[in-house]
Amino acid sequence: MTISEIEIKWLNFVRRLRVVGILLIFVIIPFLAFVMIPIYFILTMVAIGDVSKLNRDLKDPYLLSFRSKYLAASIIKLIGSIVVHAGALMIAFSYNFGSPWYGFPYFGSYPFYFPPAIIVFIVGFIFMIIGSAIEIGAWDNLKLFIYHNKTLFPANIHIGTISKIENLRTGALLWALGFLVVTIIIGWITQLIGYIGLSSVAERGLKGEPIIPKTQVYQTPPPPTPPTPPPTPSTPFRTVQESQPVDEIIFCPMCGAKVSPGAVFCGECGVRLKN
Repeated sequence: MTISEIEIKWLNFVRRLRVVGILLIFVIIPFLAFVMIPIYFILTMVAIGDVSKLNRDLKDPYLLSFRSKYLAASIIKLIGSIVVHAGALMIAFSYNFGSPWYGFPYFGSYPFYFPPAIIVFIVGFIFMIIGSAIEIGAWDNLKLFIYHNKTLFPANIHIGTISKIENLRTGALLWALGFLVVTIIIGWITQLIGYIGLSSVAERGLKGEPIIPKTQVYQTPPPPTPPTPPPTPSTPFRTVQESQPVDEIIFCPMCGAKVSPGAVFCGECGVRLKN
């Protein structure tokens, strides 16, 4: 498998995820969600199928773990979404029409709550939190896949992809903290940015457009090399020649007889050698 084939399969996968992210807008709308949730789930399964095709030759453990966790999270969140919307529908129905089988305290002429509907809503909400917690692990595995396979993707795709996966992980974490309510809205927006951003990074990367990361890494320049000191002038070697003392005469200048060093008179002819 060539790198270009991997890039094409990856592009198909992130494009499916972009559609999944756009459908999140309609999934949270009451009543319309009952129609959009099955479509959302089908497209999610198609995206998971793209992951299987991508990993058929790679056989990467991180990508395989992402597929299994994302599949489990999608099924659990699907069940949770259906139950949550069913509970919300039951609450709305009981609030507007009441129920002949239960007695409720009233504020004016409206019932305050419908216990079975609230229980159904809470159970569905718990399913959503569990599915989001599993989804966090799925995005962690996908990020590890990208990190450990830098050579499979161009540098501009690799850098931007990790950033967008981090958005998806943060969104899943905020969904898992859904009991705080406000985090659901923030998490939904964060994941929508991540889903759309993944496909944008892949498309721009295949076109060869540069993708600048948010955090620029500055490299410290190496310290300047100290100047080489000039060579120290060497002291010229002076050859000291020791001259033979002038007073050391080996032969007599008169008779040529050999005399001992330091002698004043020649032992043969008696001539004075030193003045």
